[in-house]
Amino acid sequence: MLFPKKELDLSTPKVMGVLNLTPDSFFDGGKFLKKDNTFDESKVFNSIESMIEDGADFIDIGAHSTKPGFTKISPQEELDRIGFVFGKLKDYPILFSIDSFNFAVIKEAILNKIDLVNNVFSFEDEESFNLVCKENIPVCICHQGNPENKKDIFDQIEHFFSEIEVKFKKGNFNLKNLIFDPGFGYGKTPFQNLKILSNLEKIKKDRVLLAGLSQKKFLKLLFETKENHLNEQSLTAGIIASLGGANILRVHQVKETVNLLRTIWPK
Repeated sequence: MLFPKKELDLSTPKVMGVLNLTPDSFFDGGKFLKKDNTFDESKVFNSIESMIEDGADFIDIGAHSTKPGFTKISPQEELDRIGFVFGKLKDYPILFSIDSFNFAVIKEAILNKIDLVNNVFSFEDEESFNLVCKENIPVCICHQGNPENKKDIFDQIEHFFSEIEVKFKKGNFNLKNLIFDPGFGYGKTPFQNLKILSNLEKIKKDRVLLAGLSQKKFLKLLFETKENHLNEQSLTAGIIASLGGANILRVHQVKETVNLLRTIWPK
């Protein structure tokens, strides 16, 4: 896959580290906040450098929580949280993605040479869709489920992915720049999440798949645990996904994930 900075070989799984500049993300919200509710910039940049040292291929930067029941903030507030990072992207030898669904934020990220746009609402708004089609920048789209939909979950995801492919093709977008996220934890029952994890090949085809399994609540049921920090469970689920065809793992534990993947796919 061709990114603005470089071409990335996805024949072996790659690791996307998470950088949440939010006070309310489901797992690590507020991690970088000081007592005065401003961000500790040195701590943020140290985290970026640590993830690079640990072997991350991407760093996914987000400043707007999308956990279930999230509180929506304005695009300006999102930019206020994330803006100080944008100016430094060029200083690091790694691919950066922006995790956002706001047009103003996506536009600013592209102006600052972001490598990938990760949009959990799959560019529903026309402005964002037209912008990424014009720039032909790699994008990640995400399936949002509905537990009340009684159709087979694989039929739902396949229908959605196919619609996305048609939509982006009509927008003259290079389909090789599409990354597909089945949306673990987004509007799905625990059983549906488990079913997807166990059968990723059903939606893989020739698509590039991203799996975001890190610290997802359904892992408690899968592994029969009451622990709040699902570190070992997240690592195991990530390996299962990679063996099932996931090309990119979005994780909070970069070093541990990289080390495990290298035991299966040595350099």
